[in-house]
Amino acid sequence: ALPINRQVCVTEVEGTKNLAEVESRTQKWAAGATETKATEPSEAELKGKIVELAWRLKKQGYREATIRGYIKNLERLMKRGANLFDPENVKDVIARQESWSEATKSLVVAAYAMFAGVNNISWQLPRYKQTRKLPFIPLESEIDALIAGCGRKAAVLLQLLKETGMRPGE
Repeated sequence: ALPINRQVCVTEVEGTKNLAEVESRTQKWAAGATETKATEPSEAELKGKIVELAWRLKKQGYREATIRGYIKNLERLMKRGANLFDPENVKDVIARQESWSEATKSLVVAAYAMFAGVNNISWQLPRYKQTRKLPFIPLESEIDALIAGCGRKAAVLLQLLKETGMRPGE
């Protein structure tokens, strides 16, 4: 709890005048929250560890897209307040992300697992199962409306694709 005492004052010729006295109060922590440790790494140290991870992945032959994805997911965790050196905190932050799909959570867990492995942090991976979504298949009337709204050349190409099932490159 942090004590907060504030007063609003204005200076006069003879001294100060108290305009409004604000009551003393203490700031409450969220349920289950603890004070931050003095040994938490700085953002610069975390960024350095992420760059080190990226370099190790590059040396192990990972593709650039994979490395960028891992870095993006680790930065996403940092942005949401996760301490990357505290696995329980990371699990808590991931679990609280209700807007993330199970697939996104799974990718973030994989990125953190790689980070934890490189930095000798032991943790148990939470389980997130990716669900496959059905692809959007437009109705034939919607395809016809699209073709009707295009120019002559594009309409001919789209009509050919619709009737033969070819791909544009074929």
